[in-house]
Amino acid sequence: MIPTALGKESIYDISRDTNKNFGRLVAILISIIGLTIFQDFLESNRSGYSFYFSESILFKTIWILFIPLLVLLSKILKKQNLDSLGKTTFFIVTSIITHLVILPFVFLFFSVLFYNGRYDIYKILTYTLANDLYKLVIVYSVFVFVHRYLSYKLTDIVSLKKKSCVRKIIISNGKNNTVIEVNDIYQITAETPYISIELEGKKYLQTATLKSISTQLDHKTFVRVHKSTIVNMDKVVSLKSRLNGDYDLFLKNDVELRLSRTYVANFKSNFKNAYQVKT
Repeated sequence: MIPTALGKESIYDISRDTNKNFGRLVAILISIIGLTIFQDFLESNRSGYSFYFSESILFKTIWILFIPLLVLLSKILKKQNLDSLGKTTFFIVTSIITHLVILPFVFLFFSVLFYNGRYDIYKILTYTLANDLYKLVIVYSVFVFVHRYLSYKLTDIVSLKKKSCVRKIIISNGKNNTVIEVNDIYQITAETPYISIELEGKKYLQTATLKSISTQLDHKTFVRVHKSTIVNMDKVVSLKSRLNGDYDLFLKNDVELRLSRTYVANFKSNFKNAYQVKT
């Protein structure tokens, strides 16, 4: 049996998870900024010199700059497929260089604004390279690799979803291949070593198992009603209780099937069509 899926789905759509994860990242960065300012305060008390909050904040510009740059990087990566280590490395290195280029100018702006230009670009850049380069490497490497991991994970999820929602099946019988629409199937029954795929007035035998065919079908439409039977919910018109936990199902082609008590709860949760209970 060769299943064929029609239609396409977005391979990369993680906006909801991205917003949550980015919110956590911002909280972490703010916590780091607060912690390092507190360290400056403790160090000033230990060394016996005055503590200036504004100056401490100035030297935390490297952390503050992460927030807008990571927002921009996230938007760029959403449109990229990080399918190679070289491409992943490119975005990490580019992000680090961008941060190093922008940081001295932002630092200089606040230095001129609050400290009469006490710090120049050369001093800022050399200080950053000597003391903070490892922070840039760690943050951007982790961010890009996590992004790459999530994109691969979600691609796998979409691939599995596609496999479970085929719309056509090819039935092979010697030299003959018959294409049937999944929506036309009434029921699929195990007839070891085959499965019986039943349509309106037609029946096909195929070498497969109920388990293998069920992984290719929409689980909300094709529901197990017995250990040996899967039914198309769209073909069910009514059900009748046997008063022992089991039910009788009635299909549009006037076929009657048994609904085992083991599968009743799942069946009812997926039964979307209006049905009548026969007495």
